[in-house]
Amino acid sequence: MKLRHVRTFLSAVILAVCLWIPGTAAAFGPEAPAPVIEPEEANGKQVLFDNSHGQTAGQADWVIDGAFSDFAEGIADRGYYVEELRQITPIQVDDLEAYDVFIIPEANIPFQKEEQEALIEYTENGGSIFFISDHYNADRNKNRWDSSEIMNGYRRGAYSNPTKGMDDDEKAAMEGVESSDWLADHFGIRFRYNAPGTITADEIVSPDETFGITEGVNEVAVHAGSTLAITNPEQAKGIVYLPENLNESDKWGPAVDEGIYFGGGEEEGPYAAISKLQAGKAAFIGDSSPVEDATPKYRNEETGDSKTTYDGFQEADDSVLLLNMVDWLAEEESYESFSEKDIPLDNVSPLLDKETPKQSTEPEKEPWSEPAANYEWYNPDTFASGSYGSYEEAEKDPSYQFQHQDPLPNNESFTLELIIEGLESGETVTGYNAGMYLDGGEQIAQVQNEDGSWPSSYGYSEKFSVTADEEGIAVKELTVRVKEGTEGPANLRLRQGGSNLYTTTVTLAEETSDNPEEEPQFMTIAEARQQTEGTTVQVEGVITSTPGIFGAQGFYVQDDTGGIYIYQHDSGFEKGEHVTITGSTASFQNQIELTDIESIEKNGSTELPPYHVVNDVNDQNQGERVEIASGTIKNVESYYNAFEFDIDKNDKATRVRVDNRTGISLESFQSQFQEGDLVTIAGIASIYQDTYQLMLLNLEDIKKETHPPVIQDIDFSTFDITKEYSVPITVTDKDNDIAEVTAFLNDETWEDQIKISPLLVTPGEYEINVKAADEEGNSTERTFTVEAVLDLSQLDDLIEKGNQQGFIKNDKVAERLLKKAENVQQAKNEPSRQGKWNALQHQMKAQSGKKIEEEYLQYWQYPQ
Repeated sequence: MKLRHVRTFLSAVILAVCLWIPGTAAAFGPEAPAPVIEPEEANGKQVLFDNSHGQTAGQADWVIDGAFSDFAEGIADRGYYVEELRQITPIQVDDLEAYDVFIIPEANIPFQKEEQEALIEYTENGGSIFFISDHYNADRNKNRWDSSEIMNGYRRGAYSNPTKGMDDDEKAAMEGVESSDWLADHFGIRFRYNAPGTITADEIVSPDETFGITEGVNEVAVHAGSTLAITNPEQAKGIVYLPENLNESDKWGPAVDEGIYFGGGEEEGPYAAISKLQAGKAAFIGDSSPVEDATPKYRNEETGDSKTTYDGFQEADDSVLLLNMVDWLAEEESYESFSEKDIPLDNVSPLLDKETPKQSTEPEKEPWSEPAANYEWYNPDTFASGSYGSYEEAEKDPSYQFQHQDPLPNNESFTLELIIEGLESGETVTGYNAGMYLDGGEQIAQVQNEDGSWPSSYGYSEKFSVTADEEGIAVKELTVRVKEGTEGPANLRLRQGGSNLYTTTVTLAEETSDNPEEEPQFMTIAEARQQTEGTTVQVEGVITSTPGIFGAQGFYVQDDTGGIYIYQHDSGFEKGEHVTITGSTASFQNQIELTDIESIEKNGSTELPPYHVVNDVNDQNQGERVEIASGTIKNVESYYNAFEFDIDKNDKATRVRVDNRTGISLESFQSQFQEGDLVTIAGIASIYQDTYQLMLLNLEDIKKETHPPVIQDIDFSTFDITKEYSVPITVTDKDNDIAEVTAFLNDETWEDQIKISPLLVTPGEYEINVKAADEEGNSTERTFTVEAVLDLSQLDDLIEKGNQQGFIKNDKVAERLLKKAENVQQAKNEPSRQGKWNALQHQMKAQSGKKIEEEYLQYWQYPQ
C-alpha cells in the first residue's frame, strides 16, 4: 500500500454526528476523519468510495487506505481526486453529486429504498457508479445478505420478507430496506447467484465494441466470484466473459448449488459489464479479488483476527481493466442507450427458474455460519478491537516464521521449524495447524501426527499447541512429506481455528544426495546482504546487540562493510565478541538476516564499531550501529510488548522501537524524556515491513541536547589596584531565557557584572569565574585571567586609599609616606628610583604593626 499523498478530512455530516455523541469517537469508524488521496497532477475529476455499507465486515477490507489502496492509488495516479464516504446516515443525492464516479465495493449492509432512489437519480443526472460484488454466500458479517443480493435489491429465497430469520434488533436495523429488482429495472442487468471458482476470464470483447475499455486486456482473474445476467441489452453490455465448456468442477468449493449455471461463455453471463442510464453510466464486476491488494488495515470485526488479503490488483490484466473502467465512467457522454451507438448489442441472458427474483429459493439455511457470541453485525459496540467501528486499538499480533531448507525435497520427509514470537511469557496457545497447497488450492502435504503416524490423505495437519518461553517465543518442529514428484512453487500456510495466520511461498524439488554440498563462500556482510534468499554464506564481525533482546537468542553483527541480523537459538554469546558465522540468507518482514545457522565460531572480544552519524535510517545503513543527532521526540505510542516514537529531523521522521526485552520501560523513558525534547539517539538500523526503524538498545544511548547560555569574552585583562571598575558581562541564549549571571573573584561575588573596588586585591594574576544559567537549568562557566598592577603614577592614590580604608592609622604618617612616594615618582633614573623606593619601604616596615597595618605592605610591590 502506497501512502505518498493520503490525508484525512472531516465532512460536515460526520462532524454533526460527532457533536451528537460527544466523547465516543471510534478509534476507526465513521466518526473518524475519512482518508483522501490527492493526485499529483489533477485532471479535475473526483471519485468517491463507499464505506458506509459494511465494506470492512469479516475478511473484507475494501477501503482506500487498506486492501483497496492499490486500486485507489492507481486511480489517483491518473489524475483523480479520491475520497472515502464515511457516514451512518442513508446515502442522499447531495452526498454524491460533487463526484464523477461513485464506487461501491462489495456491500454487506443492504441499501435502503431511499438510497436506491438516490443512486438512480445521481446516475440519471450524469453520475457514474461502479458496482463491485462477489460470489453468493460471501455474507461477510453473517446478516444473511450477500453483496450480490444487496446490489440486486432482494435476498435469495426471501423476496417477500427481507428480514426472514432475523431477531427484533436485526429487523430494527433493517428499517427502510425493501425487496425490489431495482438493478435490473434501471440498469438492465442483475448479478447472478452462481459461484465460479479459480478461473481465468479470457473471453474479452474487442476494444472497438467496449468504448476502448478492454484495450490492453487479455485476461482477468476470478477467485470465487459471480457473473451477471443481461436483462436489457439496450442498457447493459458484457465486456469480459468466462471461458466456455465449464462444469460443476469449476465452481467455488463451498458453493451451495451447482455454481456454474450455463457452462461458462456468453450464456453464463459477463464477468464484467457496463450500463447506460440516461445521462449517467454504471460498471459491474462479479468479484472483489481482482480489485484487492495485500495490505489490509483493519481487524476482523467479529473475531478480532488480523485479515489476509491478496495481490489481485496486480494479477493478470486486472488493474488495466479496472482503471480503464473508471476512465470510461468518468467521461460524460450524452447518449442514453447503447442502441444509439455503433456497437453490437448483447443477447438477453438465459435464466434458470430460480433466478426469477420472486421465485428464488434459499438452497441452505442462512447465515452460512453462526456469528460469534456477543457479535452483532449492526452494533459497532460489539465489534472487536482494531476493527472499523471499534472504540479500541488492537494489540499487535504475534509474528510467525517457518525455518526450513531450500528447496524442500519432494522425494523424502523433511523438518519445518515454526517460530512464533510476541506471545506472553509462558503462554500456551492451541488450535494451530499447518498445510501446503498449490495455486488453485490442491493440498500436497502430509504432516506427521504427534504419535508418529502419517495422515491417510493430503491436507492440513492435526491441531497442535505451542508454549512460549520466558521471552514470549514458541518453537514447534513439524515433520512433513509432500506428494512425490510435485515441483516448483507452493504455498506453506499456518492456520488457527480456520483463520489464516501466515502464508509463505516455498520451492519443491527432488533431493539429490550424489552431489557434495558446496563449501559456504566467505564474504563481507555487505556482500552477504546482496545474495538471493537461501544462499549459504560465511561472514565474520562483532556482535553489536545483547543476544535475545529481539527474539530467540538472535543478535546483530557488524563488520567494516555493514551489519546483519542473526536469527538463532543457541545461548552463550555476548555483545562485543568477534564471531565467524555460517548460515543462509533470508528476509523476514523485509529485514535481511541469516537463519538456519550451521555454526558460530568465537574469535575473541573486541571493541564495538563506532556509531555512524546519519540523518535517517534507510537501505544503506541496515543492521549497522547508527546515531541521529538533533532530532525531536514525537508520537510516543505504547504496545503490549514495546513502545515506539518518532525522531523528527529536517521534517523527516525515523521510527524508534524499544522492545520490552531490552529492559527499557516506558516509565523510565518518560521520566527522562518527553515529546518535544531535542536529543541525540543511537541504536541499530532495522526495518519492519515497510517501516524503517532504529532499534534502541540502552536508555543511555539517548542524550538530551541542551542549549546552555553562551558567555562572551570580556574586555578586561589588566587593572590598577587603586581604581574602581564596573565591567559588563555579555551572555547570549538561544531561547532568550537567561535566569542568572554570576561572577566570582576570591571571596567576592557579583550579579550581572564585574565590580572591582580600590585595594580589592594586591598586585598579581587572578582568575575571574563567570557562571550563567537559563530557566531550563542549563548552565555554563568561563574563567578569565586578569592582572592587577600598581602603576608608578598611582603611588599617591595607594597611600590615599590606604589612609581612607584604615590601613594607615595616623595622618602625619600618611603625609610622610606621600613625600617619599613623590620622591620615587620624580626620580631621574632607575637606580635613583630604586634607592628612593627602598627608603619608602624601610619607613613602612618600621611603622608596620604600629601605625601601618601589616597587610597593607602586600599592596606595595615595585611599580610598573
